[in-house]
Amino acid sequence: MLVYFLAVWRGGAPERAAGGLLLAMFLADELLGVAVGRVQFSHFAPSIFVGNLVELAVFTWLAIRANRVWPIVPAGLKLVAVLGHLAALLLPGGMQRAYWAMVEPPALLTVVALAIGLGAHLLRQRRIGPYPDWRPELPFR
Repeated sequence: MLVYFLAVWRGGAPERAAGGLLLAMFLADELLGVAVGRVQFSHFAPSIFVGNLVELAVFTWLAIRANRVWPIVPAGLKLVAVLGHLAALLLPGGMQRAYWAMVEPPALLTVVALAIGLGAHLLRQRRIGPYPDWRPELPFR
């Protein structure tokens, strides 16, 4: 959770957006866990699926628009998580480990990618000074 706060405090706009999103999703997951219990991955979890779908959309948008490379990694990781949810929905039963493996490690690796991206941003900022957070508008828009 420290990574989220550092990203919001010290990051550029893409890191702040990602840190804020991940913090909001973490808090929503904790509240949901208290309200209805922890996800056991024995069947499709719609609430976690919706969260991962939102994260996929945001990280894909960041990968396209941000003047950074790191958002590509969490976008791909969230795609794996969303596919894991869809597999659990379409092929119920007996997939508890596979479902967990397609959803939980990508969540952890997303935080690692944000931490590495934040570190790269801070080093780049120290080396060259302020630089644009966003790519220039695409000519074909």
